[in-house]
Amino acid sequence: MRTNRLLAALAVVVALALSTPASAFATMDNMGNSGSSGDMAADAAAQTAASAAATPIDDPDAEQLGLMPKLFRLTGESRAAEGEGSLPTEGVGAIFPNLLSVNTTPSSISTGIECHMDEVCGYDPCTCGKPDAWGHCACGGFRETAPTVTISTSDANVAQVVQAFGQTWIVPVGAGTATVQITADLVHYRSASYTFDVEVAPFGVVDALLIAAACLLAAGILVGLFFLVRLVVRLVRRKLAERRAWKARGEELKEEFPLTWRAKLRSEKYAKSPRGRRRRAGRRRPFAHDFLFSLRQAAPVLVAALALFAVLVPVSTSVVNDISVFNVNYTHEQLKFQFYAQELAPVVNAACVLFGAVLAVVLFRFLLVKRATTAFFSVGLSRVKLFFSRYLAGALCIVVGIALPFAVSLLLNHLALGLYDGEIHEFFYVTCGYITVALVSFALAGIAVVCAGTLFETCTFGVALLASVSVVLWGVGVLADYLLVGNVAGAALYGQAVEVAPSFLSQLSYLNPLLFFSDAGGTHQFFMALHPVYYPEFGSWSLIIGWLAAFLALSALGLAALCRRRGEQAEMAGKAPVFSLFSVGVLGLAAFAAAVSLLGSVDVAVALVVGAALFVLVSLMLLFGPLRGRTPRRTTLACVGGELVAMAAVVAVVAGGAFGYAGFIPASDDVESVEVSYNGSPSYLTQGFSGVASGSSYYYTSYRSYSQASSIDIVRSLHGQLVDSATQVRETDYTDFQSSIVPYDVVLRYRMKDGGEVVRYYRQATVGELSALLALDNDEHTHELENAVITGDTDGLTDEERTALSKSPSYNAYRTGSIYLGDGALNRIMQVECTDEERAALLTALSHDLANTNANERYLPAKPARAALMFTLSPELDVASFGYSFSNAVTYVTDDWTETMAWLENKGLIDALGGQLDARVIESLTFQLDDPYASINKVTQPVSRYFMAYRSETAGQYWITQDYGALKVVDEQSKIAEVMPNLRMGCYMTGGYLVQAKLRGIEAYVYFYLPAELAPSYL
Repeated sequence: MRTNRLLAALAVVVALALSTPASAFATMDNMGNSGSSGDMAADAAAQTAASAAATPIDDPDAEQLGLMPKLFRLTGESRAAEGEGSLPTEGVGAIFPNLLSVNTTPSSISTGIECHMDEVCGYDPCTCGKPDAWGHCACGGFRETAPTVTISTSDANVAQVVQAFGQTWIVPVGAGTATVQITADLVHYRSASYTFDVEVAPFGVVDALLIAAACLLAAGILVGLFFLVRLVVRLVRRKLAERRAWKARGEELKEEFPLTWRAKLRSEKYAKSPRGRRRRAGRRRPFAHDFLFSLRQAAPVLVAALALFAVLVPVSTSVVNDISVFNVNYTHEQLKFQFYAQELAPVVNAACVLFGAVLAVVLFRFLLVKRATTAFFSVGLSRVKLFFSRYLAGALCIVVGIALPFAVSLLLNHLALGLYDGEIHEFFYVTCGYITVALVSFALAGIAVVCAGTLFETCTFGVALLASVSVVLWGVGVLADYLLVGNVAGAALYGQAVEVAPSFLSQLSYLNPLLFFSDAGGTHQFFMALHPVYYPEFGSWSLIIGWLAAFLALSALGLAALCRRRGEQAEMAGKAPVFSLFSVGVLGLAAFAAAVSLLGSVDVAVALVVGAALFVLVSLMLLFGPLRGRTPRRTTLACVGGELVAMAAVVAVVAGGAFGYAGFIPASDDVESVEVSYNGSPSYLTQGFSGVASGSSYYYTSYRSYSQASSIDIVRSLHGQLVDSATQVRETDYTDFQSSIVPYDVVLRYRMKDGGEVVRYYRQATVGELSALLALDNDEHTHELENAVITGDTDGLTDEERTALSKSPSYNAYRTGSIYLGDGALNRIMQVECTDEERAALLTALSHDLANTNANERYLPAKPARAALMFTLSPELDVASFGYSFSNAVTYVTDDWTETMAWLENKGLIDALGGQLDARVIESLTFQLDDPYASINKVTQPVSRYFMAYRSETAGQYWITQDYGALKVVDEQSKIAEVMPNLRMGCYMTGGYLVQAKLRGIEAYVYFYLPAELAPSYL
């Protein structure tokens, strides 16, 4: 055991005496393996809350002190707690010490310095002066108070806690397991603690190898220091000897040439210097000369880049006060670093691309001028050396131009926020990533200059090479958006910026020379420490390494092109016909895609024709204009025609279903579950949603998942119908209204048993298809979810479902919303006051009635509503209209809702509303046909087809207003009494009439829905 202690002490001395930084341990092993440090931080956060509850505190309302420990070690691994009562275990080696870093949130607070004069002012504590943030005496000023951290081990014979060199170390002593207890105390905060086990492994082969490596490293450093000192001594002796010799020579020259001895002495010194000997021998270094010449050429671009990146990077993150790292109101002690303003990520990426491209054009522009080409190709320097001298100068400028502003930003972040764990890694990752972006742009632009003959060709070729991948992916995405049935790539739901699936540009950004680092750079250039993530997740270096390899390959292509280039190509266009056709194809495709994107929403066929015309026009203008060469006109036209035919083939493939993509429906045996965009009643949403709502209409997007075989079969059968209706014209079918096509977002997401996903998105559907989807409400698990929404009983739900449920507006409305009740005509509205027990009974009754009602009875009720029951979080906004909004949940209670009706009757609420509805409260009825396309302003955006009654103080507030033709008005009491039982407050609009009911004696209008099968004959 004494031997282990001596070896551990020796390891500390070797590791720290050689100035090994703590970060070296972090790079070797961060908590045992990748990502385990984050796990320990999460465990610490969880156990901190648990242990703090058991710690005696003076103020139970005090804020909890955050505790975040991290362990850095050479060997070992982390293991999570196994079972109740066990602790997380950190395995360590038998010899080497392990650095333990403990951070707290906050790291320090500003507390007042007491004056101890409370007897004078009569207050305890004294408040004569300015109190601190906790109301304590601060008459003596303020001081920074840091938490007191105590670390102890349960068995000193296994592991000991040692303070050395300003750090805390866990030093292994002997094999075994010891418990380490970390406790942090801070005034005005509740104490925090974290406990974990340290398992010291017995001495083994790895430890012996590590000791040998440490000894070899120490010996190597000592030997290196010895030879370095000997070299320095020799150099000093040589310099002193030379100095004495030249002093003696000066004395000799002074006697011989009293007036000119100094000049002769300098001349002799220069002649014997390395430079003088080379000059006398006639030897020069043309490569170094050309390299320095290239640097002078690139200097203006470098200065401009430094100015641009200085504004984009350090200035944006420190000067603008609203987003400055020095502004605590912006950082909130949660922003740990930010190298540039978060909104500038695309701009910084674009600046790197532009920097590299401009630098390549400047350095290789001599190839575009005949005299310069002749001069450079005539000097005693091969083309290979010319190429590498310019590449070396360009790479140096790129590294300096990007790394220097980011280094300044790192320094500013350190001054403002300190140095956070992982910040150095992220700095190098982001800086190297943007340098790689500029290098790839430099290589591509360099190829463009080498292959071009004029400056216009250079710009055209460079833009085509850089943007080719982006243009192709964007063009295919635009075609798929308008022609491919079921396409999900880049499809955005109505009223949302959220895409159903990433676009092709986003999915394949790692292959795009313009965008491969755009998202990664913007993500990793800043970090917010928010629970439960306290440390940044490091980026993948494989992306940067892969593109560096691509840069080397592109450099080799550029070198090969330069070696094959003819000198007479300068100032002559059309000498690279392949590049000309490639550039024309890229720019023409961009014009085609822009035309389809702008005109596709109007008419797809017209957009395709206009796009094809623009493609041909751009191609001919370039090929017979600035890019014109000696290629015969017939050949040029044939090439353009070939490109047009290829583009037409791609259009045909996409429009034809992309080789079965459009018509593919997974087999039911391969599907584990299916998620569908929900289109039923918004009063029973089982997860978060987004959408828009007005007094007369609303639309939302929410999802439900189904795993029952019958539900999956329903979705699969409707999937085929959705494919068929996706290309039909949006119009009303007056012979069969359920065949009418209406705009609606329908998302089908199949989760396959093999772990894959099949996702389809449709922008429109028939009314019948939408109403058929309502049958999914009969799913058994759906009833469990709806019961949880209403009653709050989450037994049987997964953790993901509970989390999603908490984001449901319906769930929150049933929990804490005010209760209001209206009669069947919304003529009488009253607030319902009840106890917690009565509220629970009401919710239970609602849940039972809803479960006993199938989808057909819920959405096409056979009986009129006796009452409208609203739970609202915003009564001051919702009660006036009593219509649906995103802050309420409304249920229309019919006689079939027996338990709910019984609760209302026992409470006396039905009698308070007047019992059975008297038709005489209605003065007149106005009927408008439910036709989404009856107005000049036809429906172009999705609107929910589930009608929910509402009230208005003005007439004509239909969700779609018929702006021509007279509406049918009925004011005869007998006809009103005949129609009233057929009006529905909550009903799926599968064909019928929108009915405006004028309330008698007041200026108020209530809107109902009248199904077509219940409409009187005179309509």
